[in-house]
Amino acid sequence: MSLDNVRKLFQRLKLPPLMGSLREVKEAELIRYEKLKDLPWFEENWDIFLDELDARFLSEDCLRQLKLSDDAQFWLDNKELDFWELLEFFY
Repeated sequence: MSLDNVRKLFQRLKLPPLMGSLREVKEAELIRYEKLKDLPWFEENWDIFLDELDARFLSEDCLRQLKLSDDAQFWLDNKELDFWELLEFFY
């Protein structure tokens, strides 16, 4: 995975740039990419995604908040969480 592919995904998803030191941002971008790389598939299959949110008792707002998370330290601190656990973080 190249940094160019990472940034293309972030642009496609309209994610804000990460804030933090250069080192933190570089590492956090890779983590955020890994956590959100399947999101385009979910957006293309929105009904399936909504069903999964309902099954997990989560709201669409969780996704919006996760996408707006621009603190590099947040991604570094939560790198062990999977996509769904990150969404639960915002519940």
